[in-house]
Amino acid sequence: MIRKAESSDAKEFCDVVRTSITKLCELDHQGNEFRLAEWLGNKTVENCEAWIIDDESNSFVALNNGKVVGVSHISHNGHLYLCYILPCVKGTGLGLQLLMAAEHSVQTFGLSQLTLESTVTAKGFYEHYGYQCDGTTKNCLKYAKSIKP
Repeated sequence: MIRKAESSDAKEFCDVVRTSITKLCELDHQGNEFRLAEWLGNKTVENCEAWIIDDESNSFVALNNGKVVGVSHISHNGHLYLCYILPCVKGTGLGLQLLMAAEHSVQTFGLSQLTLESTVTAKGFYEHYGYQCDGTTKNCLKYAKSIKP
């Protein structure tokens, strides 16, 4: 089940993001403790709560047996900041459901495209769902997807 995230989800939301980065994104951080610490630096319960309650973005959680097992977060300008799942639900379709919830939540804002920065790990996932690479940043691939306003 996918639903809008609530302030009370902040700890589990944060745990999902941190666990997913640590366990599923090894291709990106390659076990480099400094790189991992840098990536996780702003992934705190306080920041997750701030993202969830931000009026300029939408956050979602995927629930399995009442526990948060996935999250997504998109700004009202169409930039997807987060889409993470726990390793135990990889391949179940929850990642796609979280992505779709985020995308659909900004459809009424008249956007012509959605953007994101992807890890190497998630590259194939985003490409499969219509995102096209349009450059790179320091550690990420930049993607965009045209949509109809």
